[in-house]
Amino acid sequence: MIAEFANRVLRHTQVRRLGLIVTILFLNNLAVGAARSLFPVYIERDLGLSPAFTGALLSIETALGGIISVVAGAMADRLGHRLVLVIGIVGFSAGFLQFVTGVPWLLVLLAVILGLAHGMRSTAGQSYLLNASSRQSVGVSTAAFFLGGTIGTAVSAAVAGPIIEGYGFGAYAVGGLVINIVPAILTVCFLHDVRPTRRPSAGDRRRSLREILVRREIFLIGGLRFFPTAFWGVWSLALPLLIFRTTGSVLATALYGSAGMALSAIGQFTIGRWSDRVGRARPIFTVLGVQVIVSLVAAIAWEHPTVLIPAGILGVVGGWTMSVLVLGTVRDRTIGTERGRVVGFIHALWSFGLLLGTLLAGVLLDLDPTIPLLLATLANAAALLIASRLFREADPPATMSEARG
Repeated sequence: MIAEFANRVLRHTQVRRLGLIVTILFLNNLAVGAARSLFPVYIERDLGLSPAFTGALLSIETALGGIISVVAGAMADRLGHRLVLVIGIVGFSAGFLQFVTGVPWLLVLLAVILGLAHGMRSTAGQSYLLNASSRQSVGVSTAAFFLGGTIGTAVSAAVAGPIIEGYGFGAYAVGGLVINIVPAILTVCFLHDVRPTRRPSAGDRRRSLREILVRREIFLIGGLRFFPTAFWGVWSLALPLLIFRTTGSVLATALYGSAGMALSAIGQFTIGRWSDRVGRARPIFTVLGVQVIVSLVAAIAWEHPTVLIPAGILGVVGGWTMSVLVLGTVRDRTIGTERGRVVGFIHALWSFGLLLGTLLAGVLLDLDPTIPLLLATLANAAALLIASRLFREADPPATMSEARG
C-alpha cells in the first residue's frame, strides 16, 4: 500500500514536471517559432540582400548552437537546468532584434547570440526532460516535449503572417519580445532542478567530459544521432524542392509538409509508447530500416511524385521519431549527474549533422538529385550498423547503479 502511494506521487510529480516544461517550450516557440521561416523573406524583401547572405547567417546560427551545447550541458550538470534554460529563452530575443536592423554586421552578431541561445535552450530543456522522466515513460514524455514545440511553432506561423502583412516585421518583433517574457518568468518561478535519485559519488562529480565521451555506448549514441540527422538535413531541403519541381504546385508541397507533421506527431507518440514497453532497440531498427528503404526509393524514383510524396512523408515521420528514440537511449544509458553533458554532446552532433546534410543537398541537388538521396541512404545504413553494435549489450551499463524512477 505504501509502495502504491509512493508510485502515485512519483507519477503525479513526473506529469507536473512534464506539463511545465512542455508549456514553457510551447510558449517560447509561440513567440519565436515563425521567425526562422520568415527571416529569409525579411532579408530579401525588406533589406534586398541575397539568399547567400541568409544561408551564411543560418549556418553561423546552427554551428554556434552545436559548439555551445557541450558547454551548456556541463553548466546544466553543475549549475542546474533552470539557469541555462532561462539564458537560452532570453537569448532568443536576438532573433527578434534581427527584424529591426538592416546593418549586416549587427545581423551577424545577432545570429551568433541566437545560435548560442538555441544550443543552451535545447540542451537544458532536453536534459531536464530526461531527468524528470522515468525509463518507463521517457518515450511518451519526449513525444509530448516535441509536440509542444511543434504546436507552438504552428500557431506562431499562423499568427505572424497576418501581423506582418498588416503592420510589418517591426510589429511582429515587438509582439514576439513581449510574449517571450512569459516562458522566461515561468522558468524562473516554477521550474525546479531535478536532482538524481541517488547521491552522486565523488567519482561521479569529478568525471570529466572526456571520460564520459570515451565510453563506448556514448560514442555509439553520438553516431546514432549524427547520421540520421545528416539524412534529415538532406531530406528536409531536397524533398520539398523535388515535390515542387515534379508537380509544379505550391499546394502539393504545402500539403506534403502538413501531412508529414501531422503523421509525425502520431508517430512520435506511437513509437515512443512502443519503446517504453519493449525497449529502444526494436523501434530504432524498425525506423532506420524504413528510412533506408524510403531514401533509396526516393533516389531511384524522384521524378515520379506519386512515389516521391509517400516516401517523403515516411521519411519525415522517421526523422522526427528518431529524436524521441535517441533521447530515450540517452536516458537509459546515462546517470543524472552526467546527463546534461551527454545531451549537450548529442545536440552538438545534431547541429553538425543537420548542417552537413543541408550543405550537401544544397550543393548536389541541382547536379543530380539522385546523389544526395543516395548519400542519405548511406547515412541511414551507417546508423543501422551503429545501432547493431550499440544494442549488443542486453542491459544499459551506465544506469545499473542508478535508482530507476
